[in-house]
Amino acid sequence: MTDVRLEPMTEDQYKPWRAEAEAHYAQSVAALGQSAEDAARDAADTYAQLLPDEFATPDHHFWYAYDGDHRVGFLWVKVTRGTAFIYNVAVEPEVRRQGYGRAIMLAAERWCHDNALTRIGLRVFTHNTGARALYEQLGFTETARNMAKDL
Repeated sequence: MTDVRLEPMTEDQYKPWRAEAEAHYAQSVAALGQSAEDAARDAADTYAQLLPDEFATPDHHFWYAYDGDHRVGFLWVKVTRGTAFIYNVAVEPEVRRQGYGRAIMLAAERWCHDNALTRIGLRVFTHNTGARALYEQLGFTETARNMAKDL
């Protein structure tokens, strides 16, 4: 099985990560039917609300995941009252479908255990079927469902 090491991001690493992560989030929102402009605006608003102090926002943790010296992905977690919420996890495009998503999630679980956290939550877009399948294989269960109707 593939294993990864989580290394905390530095503030300098955070800045380009933030721009890329926000752009990717906007693409995911646009895939739900919003215009690219509206999706970009919503993504910028969402990230500004979630991270008002950017890298220094309390209770938010940012890591890059490594296999040896090779960076294979990243993880963003917020901790609140004994619960970790995964806001973003991704695998670098060139190493997808090689078990790194699972390895990053298992590293997140280890970090949670090491920090006496008792629950992990996350949100996944319905169109991200690969991620949904992985999370279900790892024992995540659906706790809520958002629905929408275009008019």
